[in-house]
Order: sequence, then structure tokens, then C-alpha cells
Amino acid sequence: MDRSECEKGNPTVCPHEYGCKSSVIYFVAIQKNRFSYMPYEYAVRNLDRRVWYLSLARFIRAMGRVSSFIFLPLIFVAVYNVSFLVTGLILGVATLIQAVFQYFSGMWTDRVGRRIFLIVMPVPVIALYFLMYFIVSDHLPFYYLAAAWYGTMMANAIQFPAIQAAVADLTSVSYRLSGFTVLRVMANLGAAVGPILGGFLSIYGFQLIFLLAGISTVAEVSILYLYVSETYFPLDPSPGPHIKETKFAYRDHFFLIFTIAGIFWGFFLRQNGPALTLYVFDLQNLPVLDLGFIYALNGTLVVALQFPILRLISRISTPVMWRSAGVIFYAAAFILLAVSNQFLLFLLVMAIMTIGEDFVAPTTQTIITTLAAVNLRGTYIGVYNLYSSIGRFFGAFIGLAMLYFFRNITSSFWVYVAIGTLAVSLWYFLLNRPFIKRMDGSEETTAT
Repeated sequence: MDRSECEKGNPTVCPHEYGCKSSVIYFVAIQKNRFSYMPYEYAVRNLDRRVWYLSLARFIRAMGRVSSFIFLPLIFVAVYNVSFLVTGLILGVATLIQAVFQYFSGMWTDRVGRRIFLIVMPVPVIALYFLMYFIVSDHLPFYYLAAAWYGTMMANAIQFPAIQAAVADLTSVSYRLSGFTVLRVMANLGAAVGPILGGFLSIYGFQLIFLLAGISTVAEVSILYLYVSETYFPLDPSPGPHIKETKFAYRDHFFLIFTIAGIFWGFFLRQNGPALTLYVFDLQNLPVLDLGFIYALNGTLVVALQFPILRLISRISTPVMWRSAGVIFYAAAFILLAVSNQFLLFLLVMAIMTIGEDFVAPTTQTIITTLAAVNLRGTYIGVYNLYSSIGRFFGAFIGLAMLYFFRNITSSFWVYVAIGTLAVSLWYFLLNRPFIKRMDGSEETTAT
């Protein structure tokens, strides 16, 4: 094959080990004299169209489902009179269950392919969301609602590694950051619309939020079935996951250190979810619709800022360094929360968090799938999500418990969260040089 044929960066047709734009080594060579090594380029227009269909499905999914995640803690507390502590425990356990399912499904998708997980797992989710609609509508016991929600979490967890791995399959190393950025922007476009829809629907009844989630999931699975063909054909297909494949991840020292950092990051990041929701609604007494606008701002700013930020992080430095910088924005937002008690200040907090999110979020799967061999992408994603979920679990459970404990001096709670977040930023900063050394001279491989 003529080398010019694979200059587009398509790893499925490029047979050359060196010299092509899809090769990491090519980028090491041409960027020696730059400020720092960066193997990614801005390539939004050159992506495989299946990346765009996956992203469209994520938009529809987020538009319908985000409200259910945002307003579920409110439904537990305001409708069912569940305590902060129990609510935090329910949400925390959900993250652990989700992580265990992602752990095994990540390995499984490396054995049997991606498509079956993409199109089959949303089907039970449709039924469960419709069931949640009737549970809230008829005011059935809250544990019915929690059980149905756990069911949606399990199905989502099984599907998630396949979505992330599929994007990695369809992009070269150089295009991968662009691919994950498009996926995220479309998801956040849905997340900008979803909370507003949920806020308006909640005026007429919280149960309508789950009806919207069920209908949107029907549209999601239709797009995936019609337009996203299989992206990965395993060399050794097998009916189930092989635990032994995780040995490659556990022997990868940089990946393990990155994952441990992810545990701590998950703890502090979790405070911008249930803790922020209940702080704004229950402790600061803002109306539900205002809460919807606050979260809608997040999705809107992601859409507006993500591509300019992508151009910046594709031009200089590494995703690990930009991840460190993004975490600092979260720390600043948590500090501001210590003195925020008005709607406009909460909007400013969300704006600052969103800037940080634009730096942090696209780098997660980009780093993980770049570290992993081609046939271990799902496995690496599953392992990372399993262990980072430990942080998210304690972030939900301990975070809400601490918020309740500091309910009369909430500023102290947010200051402690900010200090911990800054420590995580320093951790990522220290990982930058090892990441450069790891990537210097590397290329996409297959583990054997």
C-alpha cells in the first residue's frame, strides 16, 4: 500500500509501523523540538462516520436520561423522605455495582466484539424506565424505585466499555482525542437540553422524567442498530471474559498509578453531583427549575468551549498535563461554593467546573486506550472503572454524610473538598514526565 493511502490515520488500513500520521513514533519525531510531546491532532472532520452516529446516540441518551440522574436524589429526599445518609449509600452502592459490571463487560467486549453490547443492553433499560414512571406515579415504596434504578445502572455499565472501545477502534492514536471529544460534546449537548426538560416536566410530576428517559432510549437503540456496524473482530473470539487478560493491566505500572489517582479523583469529583444537588436544593432552598438551569449551563458551555479547548490541548503538552490543569478549575469552583448562596453565583461555579471538565473529561479514555494494546482496550477501561468507582462510592456516601455533618457550616465542607482536589492535581502533574517517557517510541500493539 502506498504510504499516502494511510496518511488519514486509519489504523485498520495502515500496515506501516513507522512514518505514517497514524503512528505515535511519527509524532515523536516531528515534535522533538516542541515544548512537550503530544501525539494527538485536531481531526474532527476526518473521523469515521460511525463515531458521529455513536455520538448522536449519546446525545439522545443524555437528553433523556440526565434528568433522571440529577433529580433522583431529590425524589428520594423530597418525595420519599429518605435521609441524606441513606440516599448517599444508595447512590454509592450503585457506583460499585456499576463498576463490577463494567469490569467484566470490558473483558467480554474484547472477546466477542462491541456491537452486541451496543444494541442489546439498552432494551431492558427501556422497560425499567417505564417501570420507574409507574412506581413514582403510583407512589410505590422507594425500594422499588431504587431496585429499578439499579437495573438501569447494571445495563448501562455493561454497555459503557463497548461505547468507549468502539471509538478507540475507529480512531488512530493521533485522532483519538478528537474522537472522544466529539462523543463528549454530543453527550453534553443532550445534557444541556435534558435538565431543562426535566425541570419543566417535574412541575407536572417527577414521574415524567422517567417516561422521557424511556422514550429517548428507544431512539438511541434504533440509531445504534441501523448505523453502527461492528468495529472490532477479535482474533480469538470466546463466549465469555478471561480474567487472565487483566494481568496485562496489573503489570502496567504507569496504568496502576494513574488508576490509583483516579480513585482519589473520583471521590472529590463526586461532590459536584449528589452533594451539589442537595446543597443547592435542600440547604440553599433554590427551586428545582433553577437547579435544572444550573446543570443545563454545564452542557451548553461544553458544547461552546470543548472544540476550542481541544485545539489547545492538541497543540501543546500532554493529556496528563492538561488533566492536572483542569482539576485546578474544579478546586477553584469548590472554593467559590464555600461563599455561594445565590443563583448567579451557582451559575458561575458551574461555569468554572465546566472549563475544568473540558480539560479533564476527554483525556480519561484517551489516555487509557492509548496505554492499552488493541485487544485489551475494553479490559483496561473495565479495570480503571472498577477501581475508580471505589472513590466515587465513598465520594457519594461519605460526601453526603459530611455535608449533613457540616450543614450549619457548609463552607468548611467545600474548603476541605477543594484542598483534596488540589492534591489530586499535583498528582497528575507528577505523572506527566513518566507518561512522556512511556509514549516516547511506542506504537499500537496487540497483547499476546
